[in-house]
Amino acid sequence: MMTMETTRSEVRKKNKLVLVVSKGTLDGAYPAFILATTAAAQGMDVYMYFTFGGMKLLTKGQLENLSTSKDLGLTTEQLKELVARGGMPTIDQMLKMAAEAGVHINACSPTMKLFGTTKENLVLPEADVVGASTFLEWASDPDAITLFI
Repeated sequence: MMTMETTRSEVRKKNKLVLVVSKGTLDGAYPAFILATTAAAQGMDVYMYFTFGGMKLLTKGQLENLSTSKDLGLTTEQLKELVARGGMPTIDQMLKMAAEAGVHINACSPTMKLFGTTKENLVLPEADVVGASTFLEWASDPDAITLFI
């Protein structure tokens, strides 16, 4: 807990970001990739763990066909137009940017087994396939910030 005497330099900065990416929609993907690429740019070690709906973002044939969720209030076409007008990259571009920035891209092995997905079905051949115990190891690191997106 910070006290009045605690200076900014005395506060221990977390150096790892662990993101559980569980939504397979355009509007669910952007926050995860924005946080991941920003954290990587700031020198953090970043782990993205794609599970359930989030596996769509890593799976060939599904990444290209993402839609928006109903709660956004925009159609897929409207969001894509808004993103293009705003100069933001597409999700597939953000995935490549994240990997190039050193973000660890990880597919959930239980989810892959459940949906019959193989490593050959993944859009990034360098993506690692890991289980829940590996994720829990990352998330339990005291230097980690863990977010469910």
